[in-house]
Amino acid sequence: MTKKRVGVIAECVCDLPYRIISEYDIDIVYFLVQTDTGVFTDTDEITAENIISYMETGGKTSKSSAPSVEVYIQTFKRKLRNYEEVFLPTIGAAISDSYANATKAAKEMGDDGEHIHIFDTGHLSTGLGHMVICAAQLAKSGEDIETITSALSDLRDRVSTSFITVNTDYLYRNGLVNKTMKKLCGVFHAHPVLAMKNGSLTAESIQFGNYESSCMRYIRRQLKNSTGIDKTRAFITHAGVASKNIEQIKKLVAKLGGFREIIVTKASATVSSNCGPGTVGVLFIKK
Repeated sequence: MTKKRVGVIAECVCDLPYRIISEYDIDIVYFLVQTDTGVFTDTDEITAENIISYMETGGKTSKSSAPSVEVYIQTFKRKLRNYEEVFLPTIGAAISDSYANATKAAKEMGDDGEHIHIFDTGHLSTGLGHMVICAAQLAKSGEDIETITSALSDLRDRVSTSFITVNTDYLYRNGLVNKTMKKLCGVFHAHPVLAMKNGSLTAESIQFGNYESSCMRYIRRQLKNSTGIDKTRAFITHAGVASKNIEQIKKLVAKLGGFREIIVTKASATVSSNCGPGTVGVLFIKK
């Protein structure tokens, strides 16, 4: 059997819908989520709905971890059966061990490891998803590893990954914001807006007042410079947001952004366990 040129692997935290994963023959590696009751494989054994229900009914522990070195090795070997080279765009290395684990896995594979190519996207959720799609489209069209890597290097600084959260409870519990930020947001009933900047998750701004209104202000701010936005596609990714609110958000994103395609996706259990219910983000590419 003749092998195809480049195969793409992605992590479940890219939050892409199944139809896209299937269209580009993307293999998925799954993060783990630990709760008081055990350790579960994201997507297969636990969902965002499960983790939110668990935490809202008294659950104390909610921690996520990257796939193990062994899992990456198994996935790489399976992909190499059908492809000459394998390309893995990972969640930002500064916020997860996945890049380090995948890199170690490739080194442990000997000669086969020379055909594994790992790229730190510096993003998460569907910000990472945008980059996975770019890699998969180029791979499907027959481009080589050098071309794919160059394209993603250019794209990395143009992807906008941000989201607004109801509060800082989950973020603080998982070490993503400090005690001072948690205290300030609690005192002023503020809703933090976080964004990926240079590979790190940072507090970009704070919205005050009613949360639904704050979400709309967040979207207006993100899309205020519509002329500088690539109109191809935007993702609206959320954790446990009501359908009626998502529809309102989608209408505003369509009005302000003028995107040719708007895809609504649910955040993975891993992402949801770190940001909490009600979190929503609009993720897009800048020109």
